[in-house]
Amino acid sequence: MKILKLTTKISLFNTLATIIIVGMVLFTIYRYFSVVAQRNIVNDTGNIERSVMILQTPFGTQYMVMRWDLYVAEKENKSVVNDPYGIGYVDAQGFQKISDRYFYFIQFKSLTIGRDVTPTMRFLYAVRTLFIFAILFIAIGVFGSTYILSKRSVSDLKEFITSIESLGGNDLAYRVNVKPKSSEVSELISKFNDLMGRIERSYKAQESFVSAVSHELRTPVANLTGYVNMLKRWGLKDENILVEAVNAIEESSKEIKQIIENMLLIAKVETLTEEKIDLREFVEDLVYHKFKDKDITVEGTGLLSSNREGLGIIITIILNNAFIHGAPPVIVKVSDNAIEIENHGDKIPDEDLDKIFDRFYKGKNSNGTGLGLYIAKEIANKLGLKISVESTHERTVFKIVKGEQ
Repeated sequence: MKILKLTTKISLFNTLATIIIVGMVLFTIYRYFSVVAQRNIVNDTGNIERSVMILQTPFGTQYMVMRWDLYVAEKENKSVVNDPYGIGYVDAQGFQKISDRYFYFIQFKSLTIGRDVTPTMRFLYAVRTLFIFAILFIAIGVFGSTYILSKRSVSDLKEFITSIESLGGNDLAYRVNVKPKSSEVSELISKFNDLMGRIERSYKAQESFVSAVSHELRTPVANLTGYVNMLKRWGLKDENILVEAVNAIEESSKEIKQIIENMLLIAKVETLTEEKIDLREFVEDLVYHKFKDKDITVEGTGLLSSNREGLGIIITIILNNAFIHGAPPVIVKVSDNAIEIENHGDKIPDEDLDKIFDRFYKGKNSNGTGLGLYIAKEIANKLGLKISVESTHERTVFKIVKGEQ
């Protein structure tokens, strides 16, 4: 079976829906007219006692018809009492068509009484025919107009599809330049270009990150290789060299592990979802499980809609940074949509304040990978959070806020 084109499907669907709706409305109107007309006919014909007088005479039963337009026939003798229409004897009941005319008959005692209702019935049939043609014309109009409009939109869609058919896996800078006539396709193209922009930025960031990490891994991997070779040559004979090599290998392994874990955290950022978090309870639980032996005070209460895992990573990184590069006591102050982490270490130099969140940036006395605060900033951006830092000779405060504070 041949698959219908989208324009034809849309046109047929709209036409069918229109036929059903309009048909139901017109059928209801027709039924109303029909019921009212037939009720009037029945009521008008049913007043027999005033229209036909039955007289008992010495010569037998006699009938006096008071209305000239009534047909009256006597059933026992099958004789016609009054026949203004010239239809002869009829023994029937209800609406009947005789020749090209319509009649309504009722039975009254031994009589069949009827009247011509041709004008009313022809009016009803004319209304019905008019409604049928109206439905057909409306259906044709709806199908034609819908087909033209949908074809224009589909042509825009086809042009959009054609423009991206040749898109390759490396064409991340490609943007669709089609200018459609329909707002829906225009919105689709805009969303597609936005998506391509995000993919391009994400790919370039990933490419840059992998390149930088690869460069960063060279030093610990080179150290591992060098000390392994040294162990092979002299380690088994010289205990001092053995201890030095083992310690160096252990440190290099830890550094590699930390870099890999940080890479996994960055990759995980894209899948974070939000939930309502009680900040006081959340921070206290995090401190209890990860910083049980540290001097940390939690103050205040507040709520924040964010991701638990992502927010936990951010706070953990900043707290670790506070104990490595700062000094206790460390105070975590929470309020609605805001967290402040304060430590009392040395002042961060002004020239370093704008760089501490950069990838692989290390201070003069840092022994880390330079990825911690960068990861915190990246996750915060994905969660719609903003991290800032203020540092004086008395204290250093990292602020995590959502929205404009």
